[in-house]
Amino acid sequence: MSFIQQFIKSIREFCVSIRNGLIKTINSFSRTRFFIFIALIIIALISMVIMLVKVNNNFMVEVPVNGGTLTEGIVGMPTLVNPVLALSPADKDVTSLVYSGLVRKDPNGNYIPDLASSYTISKDGLTYTFKIKKNIKFQDGAKINADDVVFTINKLKDPLIKSPYQSDWNGITVTKEDESTVKFILNQPYISFMDNMTVGILPKHVWENVSIPEFNLSSLNIDAIGSGPYEIQSVIKNGNGFPSEYILKRFNNFALGLPHIKYLKIISFANEQDLIKAMSSHSVDQAGGISPNNARILKKAGYTIHVTTLPRMFGIFFNSKNNPILGDESIIKAMDKVLDRQEIVNQVLNGYGKAIHDPIPDTIIPDDKRMQRYKTSDIATAENILESDGWTLGPDNIMTKPVKSKISEKADQTEKLSFSLATGNTPELKNATNIIKAQLALVGIKVNIKIYETGQLKQIIRSRGYEALFFGQVINHESDLFSFWHSSQITDPGLNIAMYNNKKVDNILDAVQKITDLDKRTKEYSEFRNQFDKDLPAIFIYSPKYLYATSKGLNNIYIDSLNDSSERFSSIYKWYANQEKVWKIFSK
Repeated sequence: MSFIQQFIKSIREFCVSIRNGLIKTINSFSRTRFFIFIALIIIALISMVIMLVKVNNNFMVEVPVNGGTLTEGIVGMPTLVNPVLALSPADKDVTSLVYSGLVRKDPNGNYIPDLASSYTISKDGLTYTFKIKKNIKFQDGAKINADDVVFTINKLKDPLIKSPYQSDWNGITVTKEDESTVKFILNQPYISFMDNMTVGILPKHVWENVSIPEFNLSSLNIDAIGSGPYEIQSVIKNGNGFPSEYILKRFNNFALGLPHIKYLKIISFANEQDLIKAMSSHSVDQAGGISPNNARILKKAGYTIHVTTLPRMFGIFFNSKNNPILGDESIIKAMDKVLDRQEIVNQVLNGYGKAIHDPIPDTIIPDDKRMQRYKTSDIATAENILESDGWTLGPDNIMTKPVKSKISEKADQTEKLSFSLATGNTPELKNATNIIKAQLALVGIKVNIKIYETGQLKQIIRSRGYEALFFGQVINHESDLFSFWHSSQITDPGLNIAMYNNKKVDNILDAVQKITDLDKRTKEYSEFRNQFDKDLPAIFIYSPKYLYATSKGLNNIYIDSLNDSSERFSSIYKWYANQEKVWKIFSK
């Protein structure tokens, strides 16, 4: 008998002896001990299974599974799916899905190559050179090259087309170096230039025969062809012939890789109320720009609410030319002290907002420490400021002040501390101005609220026909600060609605446009903030949060840094609706 056979025989004999011994032991158990023994065996087996599951889970990870369909609801109809023309949020949403630019913003706000493989910037910040990736294509199969980039930029700059982004390209020329190289030359450094490079690229071979008069009316603005992560499969139109639903499928040759989610449906709604009804019935998976009240409803319905801050800055802008009282530094500082910004955020936005004090958004230079001294109102200090300036509380609880007569030197007249506050006819703006009115009344400042429809309000803003204005600034680019605060922008079409005129601030804003180093710009902005605090040409109140409601199954979505709501789709090619668990060694 061989050694192996002897070994196997020994193992068998050992097992038999163990079995016989176990049977003998069990037979010796009383009935009670037998059931206890069986219970212990069951507990041991269950414990072993739990332990094995835990060990297994420690070695497994969730990974995306390609496929699935997501339905996004939007308010408004996308009729200009064209990076040169898209202006409404609905237009920009679909455009961002269908088109790609030379670069793309990642969820952290950094620029990553998209159609470009690389780029270089000259030391003087005046020349940007981009290399286009090889073998990348448009959604109709045509190859992308430098001609397409030059064609797109020239359309953006064409005054006859009247692109809403034309001013972003002033003083910038683009040239083709070779089939895969384009060069941009600036007449002076432009701190927001890389934002320009995210603009979608049009296919020249598709658009070159479209005349200027036809450009805005072309059917290609609906049946668009780009190179983005999703391409248009079909468009469903309503009875009036307008697009009501876009069905998109992932673009297999997208420059940054195959998107996980196979289909996207973009459904248009006339208003948020109709959209919320569709989401409540779960016929729509997700939607952005949800109001705080509706966010609560959707959260209860099982949706995930993603929260981020867009650079929208709401505040009170003063025009002392129409009411000299608002040119009194003491009055503005008293108002600044009495306003409880956090209470306004809580009541108007249900807490979905951030109290702010200055015109520079966190997306440019974050400064959370600065707001610590403005968390609550300081009524006592506000009253002291007004009383020191000669104001006294009248019998009608409105502050009054003696005014000298133009005929006599005697102070035989009084003026009341009151002004009118204009704003738009929306629930948020009306609610905010009513709270502002109530808070200022605590120190005897009377506010007369004037509500205007959108068209009226635009005309009043253009003519600067207001005493004070509660309004919001949207700062999509860092260079927008120049438009809002430089003295050259005081009159229409300028956007300096606070009528702010400070040469020191002008010099700062002129300088930062040419400073490419962020640390150096930050020092300049710090001085801007200090000067703003001294002058207070406006009182900023809050920056509302952007709320994006999505289904629970949507994974890998990050919207921590957005300058525009359409940027939520910047990383959509990484999103996934399906997933499975695999061992870590198989996840790479």
